Amino acid sequence: MIYKSFAMLFRDRQALLMFFLLPIVLMFILGFVIEGLSGSKTAVNVKIGAFTTSPELEKMITQAASGSGVDFEFVDSEEALNHLLLAGNVQMGAIFDQNSLTFIYNQSFGQYNNYLKILQNVIAGSIISGLSNVKNYIQIKSISVKSGSLTVIGFIVPGVIAISITIAGMFGMAIIAGNYRQNAVLKRLSVTPINGGAFFLSLAFARLVISLLASVLTILFSEWIFSTSYNVNWTMFLIFVSGGIFLSLGIGLLISMISRDLWTVLNITTILSVTMMLFSDVFFPYSIMPDYMRIISRILPISYFAQGLRYTLGIEAMYMNDFIIITSAFILIGLGMISIGGTLMMKMERR
Repeated sequence: MIYKSFAMLFRDRQALLMFFLLPIVLMFILGFVIEGLSGSKTAVNVKIGAFTTSPELEKMITQAASGSGVDFEFVDSEEALNHLLLAGNVQMGAIFDQNSLTFIYNQSFGQYNNYLKILQNVIAGSIISGLSNVKNYIQIKSISVKSGSLTVIGFIVPGVIAISITIAGMFGMAIIAGNYRQNAVLKRLSVTPINGGAFFLSLAFARLVISLLASVLTILFSEWIFSTSYNVNWTMFLIFVSGGIFLSLGIGLLISMISRDLWTVLNITTILSVTMMLFSDVFFPYSIMPDYMRIISRILPISYFAQGLRYTLGIEAMYMNDFIIITSAFILIGLGMISIGGTLMMKMERR
């Protein structure tokens, strides 16, 4: 039965592309976007629009900011500075004269404003230190407890894998189960000796192999193209990703049981996928979330999926007991939903 499930999967090009290419394509898209926005593979550079009437001050500021990660783009008028801000070409504007330093930024950025306020103090301190040639009393030095260093893209990749596996698993199983129900395929299978749980488990194992291969290639390509550096525990990584795949497939199967209409199933899956992406710990850390959002985030499995992936890649701390509990829950609940859900769905089609 597993062999036949592989054969059906390879004939279904849409499902094959979703499970295999989605994490790789998302990694490339987000990687190149982040690199283009930050101007670097390893850090985020800050671009500041600036205006001053003093050429000497402009030269001194440029020299003082050299090597600090802050790039100043000087313009010849305040109107030109406002145009840069409105066009989104710079993150902040600064007006320099002999006695003051004025910052300008777009308040429509929301929570991004807190970052800009902190950035003002950092820039002001950096410029003052550079102009006065006075060394800071406190020097900051990064110490990595493991080999390699975490980059912006390196932090995003585990979230990309978590999102792509969750989306592909939910949509993939929901679509195939919904199609089978809508086209009466399961009704015809229900009169045969085939067990519903075993049938859907065979479909799940076929998709497991493709998703594992895609996840490994995503990590390897990110290290090759974007110079990410991970301390991967491959055994833990493969086991944990397998649990996440089973769980997402199980959720997709349960969604397909809600309605026989495929469009209804797809709409429900889309709403749930968007909710998981927006309210999870994939793109927004818990520290900046409001209380209600933290509650929702801790309910969603994708948050734990992303955290566990970062742990297996060596970029996030986690207690081993917590990792074992999360991994076991993912595998047992996922396999249980597929097995029991498949059996119940086949019984529903016998009616």
